[in-house]
Amino acid sequence: MAEVPAVRKPRSRLMRGLYFGLGILCVGLAYMSWLPGIPTFDFVILAAFFFARSSDRFHTWLVTHPVFGRIIRGYRSDGFTVRTKLVAAAAVVISLGFSIIVLVDNLVVRLILGVVGVYAIWFIMSRPRRINPDPTSP
Repeated sequence: MAEVPAVRKPRSRLMRGLYFGLGILCVGLAYMSWLPGIPTFDFVILAAFFFARSSDRFHTWLVTHPVFGRIIRGYRSDGFTVRTKLVAAAAVVISLGFSIIVLVDNLVVRLILGVVGVYAIWFIMSRPRRINPDPTSP
């Protein structure tokens, strides 16, 4: 896996605190991903972004986390396996489909969720594909 270059942190304590707070919020939302409409992947990647700019300790914790770390390492490495892409796309379809069918009663909101789902699936499928996956890597 390629070494990730060090990120320059803001000098302002206020900005570092804001980034840290946003990182904590994203991790909290990632833990709530079992709820319909809450994605894990997006919040984990955002949390890594925010922690890289605020706290080396929390960034290291997130990158070495047994579940979240695999997501980040997979995103930063040479791509995802086909299985990973299919599982992620299925999760989007199931969670947004449940939200559209059961939770939302407004046609406009349903259409917006549908467009978001199509974009999310396109984004997942447009990421690089790892040809020969290493069983020990994410």
